[in-house]
Amino acid sequence: MGERLPHGEPRLELVELSKTFAETRALDRVSFDVRPGEVHVVAGENGAGKSTLIRVIAGAVTDYTGELRLDGRAVRFANPAAASAHGVATIHQELSLVPALSIADNFELTRAASPFAPRDRRRASAAAAAALARLELALEPAVLVETLSVAERQLVEIARALAGNVRVLVMDEPTSALFERDVDRLLSLVERLARDGIGVVYVSHRLEEIFRVATRISVLRDGRRVFTRPAGEVTRDELVSGLVGKAASSPPVPRVRAPRAVRLRVRGFGCDTPSRVPFDGLEFELGVGELVGVAGVDGSGASTLLHVLFGAARHTHGEVTLDGEPYSASGPRAAFARGVALLASDRHESVLGELSVLANATLSSLGAFSRAGVVDRAAERAAVAPASSRMRVKAPSLDAAAFALSGGNQQKVALLRCLLSKPRLLVLDDPTRGIDVAARADVHELLREVAASGTTILFRSTDLAELAALSDRVLVLARGRHTATLARGELDDARLLSAMMGGAA
Repeated sequence: MGERLPHGEPRLELVELSKTFAETRALDRVSFDVRPGEVHVVAGENGAGKSTLIRVIAGAVTDYTGELRLDGRAVRFANPAAASAHGVATIHQELSLVPALSIADNFELTRAASPFAPRDRRRASAAAAAALARLELALEPAVLVETLSVAERQLVEIARALAGNVRVLVMDEPTSALFERDVDRLLSLVERLARDGIGVVYVSHRLEEIFRVATRISVLRDGRRVFTRPAGEVTRDELVSGLVGKAASSPPVPRVRAPRAVRLRVRGFGCDTPSRVPFDGLEFELGVGELVGVAGVDGSGASTLLHVLFGAARHTHGEVTLDGEPYSASGPRAAFARGVALLASDRHESVLGELSVLANATLSSLGAFSRAGVVDRAAERAAVAPASSRMRVKAPSLDAAAFALSGGNQQKVALLRCLLSKPRLLVLDDPTRGIDVAARADVHELLREVAASGTTILFRSTDLAELAALSDRVLVLARGRHTATLARGELDDARLLSAMMGGAA
């Protein structure tokens, strides 16, 4: 798509946009435009200013300097509803659907003047059905959102945005929670929307997506625009160089380590609680210092397995041993006490926004900094500061509230919290979701170092390339059963995907 350049007058123009939060200059005179029928990709590291830019366009941030122009006319949206009324729709990375309501009721919420206004259920159902059909989603409008998978919720959110007269569609990491089969479907939809004349602003960290859908690419770094160029004129190395401010280098190939001893042994493991995707009869072993991936499409039970091992859900049968001792965590506190830590895929499960970066980082390891019930703040800070620097956490200070950080940096703080607890078994659920290219490389390098030091790592990822690049081996789950184990030399996208879909590995 990168070869087809936009024509005509700009649909949306950003002119010298600047925004400062306290001492942080989130945007510094950023300018570019979006034409009808193009997908304008905005790329940048976490903390580069992408989230603030999106919030300005969406009407969530109003006290900025500079100007927005829509079809040549200056506009300043007072709130997101005003932006939507002007045909500017935004799909945020964190979904805004109300789980307890039906799809149709969620559609109606965006149309009603008041949340207490009477509902026209027939009209809402018809509108929802038409929008779902546009995305070829075989879902009934009366279905409750809480019964949908994450991928289905993402697509319903997009369908809801498209139900209006959209002229500009802003998409913030729309595939971050999707598997490959859903990603291709979504990207095909984005391409079709552009062909229909909609101007799309597409924020992504995934290089494959960027070069598939982009007409033009704008790179942000430290709140400033580095360049805006036709996608066909940008190489991958040039893009990465623009993102990080230095030439890209290839990550080292992980070295397969022979396990020194069995750390975790699972036999006949199962879970059939109604709140989780069930799995049954799992059997596998993890060695000391192994870095093992878990692959599976939605409904495979992969994420459930990780939460059960951490004690966030209970297993119903089977045996588990940790370093030769029986293991069955009654809850997260018990898991931490046994040296098991979890990084959840939803950062809101791991980060308390009102607390400082420092407090979040040590929340699970305060005992290491306490004497007679009193926390040694100097020791706490001395431990967190170098680790935070090593992970390149971008924050005004360690005392800054976590909610003030970008989503990717919140994810880094959550990982830092896990590592400071010095776990024997580190369980990671999609650890680089929403993290930019440079930060992803940092996290990969760090995880390799942690594994080399003797910590066993079990991680799930929705990114097949990440599984192949990082894992010593991959356990594949399909429909709640362990269908394959792929060794390092067998890891390629086709084999992984086939096994994930329940086919032969």
